[in-house]
Amino acid sequence: MPDLKSARSFLFVPGDRPERFDKAAASGAHAMIIDLEDAVSPETKVKARYHARSFLDKVADQNILIRINGTDSEFHDEDLALARHKNLAGIILPKADAKSCSELTRRSGTPVWPLIETVHGLVDLREIVTLQNLGRLLLGTIDLSLDLGVDISHPASQSTLDTARFMLVSNSRLGNLPGPVDGVFTDLNDEIGLQRAAEHAKASGMGGMMCIHPRQTKSVHTAFSPSSSDFEWANAVLQASKTEKSSFQFRGQMVDKPVLARAQQILEAQQAQST
Repeated sequence: MPDLKSARSFLFVPGDRPERFDKAAASGAHAMIIDLEDAVSPETKVKARYHARSFLDKVADQNILIRINGTDSEFHDEDLALARHKNLAGIILPKADAKSCSELTRRSGTPVWPLIETVHGLVDLREIVTLQNLGRLLLGTIDLSLDLGVDISHPASQSTLDTARFMLVSNSRLGNLPGPVDGVFTDLNDEIGLQRAAEHAKASGMGGMMCIHPRQTKSVHTAFSPSSSDFEWANAVLQASKTEKSSFQFRGQMVDKPVLARAQQILEAQQAQST
């Protein structure tokens, strides 16, 4: 299982559906998110927390995160009782902003993963990434679109969401965090659409994607992995650089330091994803 820094797929499973936990853990997803928030009704929140703890008690060395209820929820403090569980890899904080992240990073012994899904979260990114004990940033495209009044079903909405992606990518870089994680693709029957969405996120600088069904993980892994042609090119151009000057032509392309740095990134990504 990849390190969380290079994980590409993050699979949600409702906390009140414990019969799905083992299947999700064995799905091939790089990380599992036990959801105590949106996927769980108020009537089953307590049971969901119990099931999450019971599952954490019996597993080890797995990339398991929990999405807790937000700071404005009556269930928030109880959820934090799980924060120091030895088998928990991280806590996802919904509707994160600077104030809520700062408070949670002080109270939690587990890395906090800010889920950016409001305008307040977006404008607070510069402050958020200066905090200690952070995991990776995540983009909640559905709730953010709602907060912005954007019709996520319309193609034009992507320009707005791409601005948000840029803000997460650039601030992750400023905070020396791994690439951020993109939002879910909700149409389970549109495999081509999922592939395109994942490829778009990858091209935008995102480092992974949240999933709502195990069968989505394969497309996400493919989209966020260097292609065989990319890997071959990176190897070849770096080999050529050993006998060339600081800038040279390779297969009709001018190669200089930024191009070589890109080739090195591809090889490092391939290596990280194979471990």
